[in-house]
Amino acid sequence: MDSRPHSQEAASTNHVPTLSTAKTIKRSSSYSDPGHEAPTEAILAKKDHEDNYQQQIKVASTALLNDDRIGTGSKAGRSLQNVLMDTEHCLRDQRRESLHKRDHK
Repeated sequence: MDSRPHSQEAASTNHVPTLSTAKTIKRSSSYSDPGHEAPTEAILAKKDHEDNYQQQIKVASTALLNDDRIGTGSKAGRSLQNVLMDTEHCLRDQRRESLHKRDHK
């Protein structure tokens, strides 16, 4: 029987990891810090809010115009019609710009 302690193999340079054998860590490119919104998302959210606000103004103005107390024959009614038309033109222009930008992406 051998009384010598069991020997361990000596370290070899054959098993040292090299740059080509080391596994690369792949990270997701879709990760975003949850504490920060991307600038484009913030701009789009603000634009949606403004569009919603203009739509609410249009609905409220139309309701006022349809009210018998104001009507279309009065000076206030004509002024309100002008505001509604301006708002409608603005909304149409915004829709055109939005569609134009989507087509060019």
